[in-house]
Amino acid sequence: MLLPLMLGGITVILTMFVQVIFVVMMIRYLIKVIASDDWKTHSLGFDILVISVVLSLLFAGHLSQIAIWALLFMSIGQFEDFSTAFYHSAVNFSSLGYGDIVMSQRWRLLGALEAGNGVLMFGLSTGTIFSVMNRLFASHKINASQHK
Repeated sequence: MLLPLMLGGITVILTMFVQVIFVVMMIRYLIKVIASDDWKTHSLGFDILVISVVLSLLFAGHLSQIAIWALLFMSIGQFEDFSTAFYHSAVNFSSLGYGDIVMSQRWRLLGALEAGNGVLMFGLSTGTIFSVMNRLFASHKINASQHK
């Protein structure tokens, strides 16, 4: 049980670092956008673009984390092909827990650790998306009050 716990803990730390990289990329994108004059005009298309880029970056982070877990599962001999390992990882990471594919008793703790990791990372993404939406809303509110 100690080895799965250690490998899982290291993987959780690694995947958290990956998501932080994607969040930082998104923050840098937003800072660049806020500095532009486009931010002040706030057309519908601009808002859609901003939200789409944010969602895409965050989702790319999640897919990267799922792939990291899948590679771990393959490296410990639980799956022979990446597609099965990735599917199993996505089910764990999203906390769906179908149970149609299971790992051996020795390694099954990794599934629970990945699920906990996914819950944390989806929570981080939710908070990030809320922050972006709040910023867009506040900016619209300021623009509306200035045009009265």
